[in-house]
Amino acid sequence: AVVSTQSTGVKHSDKPVSGRVWKVKKEKRFSALGNDVAVKSSFEKKMLLKKQKQNIRELAAQISEDKASKEEMKRKRQEENKKRRMENEKKCEVVQNITNTKKLKKIKKKHLRSIETR
Repeated sequence: AVVSTQSTGVKHSDKPVSGRVWKVKKEKRFSALGNDVAVKSSFEKKMLLKKQKQNIRELAAQISEDKASKEEMKRKRQEENKKRRMENEKKCEVVQNITNTKKLKKIKKKHLRSIETR
């Protein structure tokens, strides 16, 4: 009995012969992959892109400038509020003048810490 080892010519694309299903068959050599010619754009398109980029840069600069000015205004307003608060606190303080400085020697140490000179 003679057995023919000739293939029928039909390839099964669902599974490789080796059984390694994670491997992909290469269609081109590696050296041929990067040889595609880039699409050249016209001068008008280049200038249009350049103008758009410039507009975007100007817009970004304007936004950052606005943000910085808002922060500066907020900081100034906080400083003014703090200053006004301190002035109001000083206005409502009850102050007692010490005319006789000999009394300071008799006062206890703890009480001396709370005394302020102006």
